[in-house]
Amino acid sequence: MSITRIYCEGKADSHDQFILEKITESLPDVIIRPIGGKRGANAIMEYYENSVTAAKADFYLLFRDRDFDCEIPQKEELIFDGRKTYFSYRTTIENYLFDIHSFYTFITKRGLNREYRIHDANDVSNLFIEIAKKIKDYQIVRHALGKLRNDISFNTTWTKGSGFLPESLDLENCRKTALEILNQAVEKTEHWKKENLDEGIEYFSTVFDDDFFNRLDFLVWFQGKDFAQALKNTLTNFPIKAYYTFVRNNFGNYAEKNGRNNHLYPDLLELRQIIISKTHKS
Repeated sequence: MSITRIYCEGKADSHDQFILEKITESLPDVIIRPIGGKRGANAIMEYYENSVTAAKADFYLLFRDRDFDCEIPQKEELIFDGRKTYFSYRTTIENYLFDIHSFYTFITKRGLNREYRIHDANDVSNLFIEIAKKIKDYQIVRHALGKLRNDISFNTTWTKGSGFLPESLDLENCRKTALEILNQAVEKTEHWKKENLDEGIEYFSTVFDDDFFNRLDFLVWFQGKDFAQALKNTLTNFPIKAYYTFVRNNFGNYAEKNGRNNHLYPDLLELRQIIISKTHKS
């Protein structure tokens, strides 16, 4: 028997675990183990793999969202750290749960399309663009901080975390607060100046142009929890938990990639093939 162990962020029944279960569906002897957060992940994996109480895995890896820790690759593919960690192409796990077709199907089935005045998929695209533009400046500054952070740990937000939007979303207020974050980390970042932050802001302001929004690239780049919160702020009483449940129940079938209406993400397909190539050779 060949054992594959896949570690992930989140708790049991998190979006992370769910997506991994879909990716590895029908593959025998795959164990998915949530470890909570990303901090100390390598130490946790090492400890568990060397524990006398755990069956030794023939192959194991950590799958985690890219967040602001890696630049987005040019192709829709995983990022490998050269050791045991594979980063998602999209910024967070929640980004895999938002797409035009799923959203339109959900609100139509629940009769919300009339309330929200959404008549077709094009209306959903326009709605998503409208929502994304509301958090554009905030995302610009988060990405600028992420670009500066590199391997020095400080937050890219000043709220309780992703999904909790600040009271002010305009660029100047976000920039002012970001400078306060940098000043608090001055001992580690004394070689930086505010010009470095401004360079990042200018760069991402250029990246997030009209074409960026028309291509719906914000569904890849923008933090998924932030987009979800802005969605709830825009649509009165939107049932986000019910939406997540609906998407999870109708997620692509990675065991049958040629199935009818099967929407599959290339980087998640890549992860499945990596697992197969490592421990499920024919």
